[in-house]
Amino acid sequence: MTNLVSAKDAIRAEIAHAKKGAAYYQSLVVALEQALAKLDSVGSEPAESKALAGRSVTGNGMERPRRGRKPGSKNKVSALPSTAKEFWPSLITDEPQSASDILNAAIAKLNITPSDEQRKKLAQRATFALNHMVKTNTIADSGSGRARRFMRKQ
Repeated sequence: MTNLVSAKDAIRAEIAHAKKGAAYYQSLVVALEQALAKLDSVGSEPAESKALAGRSVTGNGMERPRRGRKPGSKNKVSALPSTAKEFWPSLITDEPQSASDILNAAIAKLNITPSDEQRKKLAQRATFALNHMVKTNTIADSGSGRARRFMRKQ
């Protein structure tokens, strides 16, 4: 008998949950229809329609914040100078160098005093660039781990 009571309670709870979900989606439909009506009344202004394109609206008509990375947060690592294309290969010499030696040479060439965060980002860039250059046979390497050294191809 207690199994029947618990089954009934579970079904009632599921019904209540489904009704709440249906109410949420109904309010969402209403809000979206209102937003569409506002857009229709404004007309076709490209700048405004682009501004509203990625936004979503909650059930009460309030704008919901977007998820993901913030628009301006791409280079928040205190704007390091560019280290593209020929920057990293220009630091490689005929004499074998460790990755930390190359990182220090990069800092000297950029003529900056990096913060810890900038140093970390620059080290990530160096690691990627060195691994890519070794993989594409642009430079040579020897050793492994901390004993790994990088040099120009002979």
